Amino acid sequence: MTRLADMTWKDVETYLETCRGLIIPVGTCEQHGLHLPLSTDTLIAEAFAEGLSDATGVAVAPTLAYGINLPCDRFVPGTAGFTFDSLREAVCSFLEDWERQGFRQFFLLTAHGCASGGYSFAHHEALKQGALPFLEDAPCADAAGCDDPDCVEHGTTVSILFPYWTPVGDILTGQDSFEHACEAETSLMLHLHPELVRMDEAADGPPDGERGFEAYPEGVGKEPPKSGWSGAEGRPTAATAEKGRRIFERCLNPMVAHVSEKVGMNRS
Repeated sequence: MTRLADMTWKDVETYLETCRGLIIPVGTCEQHGLHLPLSTDTLIAEAFAEGLSDATGVAVAPTLAYGINLPCDRFVPGTAGFTFDSLREAVCSFLEDWERQGFRQFFLLTAHGCASGGYSFAHHEALKQGALPFLEDAPCADAAGCDDPDCVEHGTTVSILFPYWTPVGDILTGQDSFEHACEAETSLMLHLHPELVRMDEAADGPPDGERGFEAYPEGVGKEPPKSGWSGAEGRPTAATAEKGRRIFERCLNPMVAHVSEKVGMNRS
């Protein structure tokens, strides 16, 4: 993996001679049930970023380890994050600096999504809005010297990469899709960081229609969770490391294809 933080400024200058892409992991500090750490979304995003870098050669920026959390989660000890506006402004700020230096293909990679403030995916929407100024008036970055002010092919691009858009229901046995601190997320963590998973504390979420605390992603309760709530959904007790390996590989492949295309790589 190529880490931007490990380079000197001269190393970055040399890197930009051959590649103008940058992968930016965006995580959260958020409760993930009784069995997973607050850093779950951050660790998963970093793992996918590392896999992308290994496959494409694109550098990985330092992780932004906070995101937008549900109002209900803010009552749970340890959870902390940005407001919608502060995340948008943070993204805008660091993209502005990097674009000024010559980076042109940005890949904001997150493994987190939440509903807040009228947005069904507020976290993603803040990332998107933070990137908009760079898409409206993007300078050309063609090394061959294209001087077309309206050039689209060589201008700045920003992609939001979310591994959970890839269907994995056939790999799971206790649920059909990704939920919060669920079978899928727990399997990923068993594959990536088994030392941080407490399977003896894992508790399945209540079935749909029987939830006393609707939180993910449709609920935005503004009060502490009721007694007995674990913070997890789906069936984390069905998680295995092998499922996590298969989920990771399946979700990584389409992102590798996308990044490769954006940075102009030809892959068989």
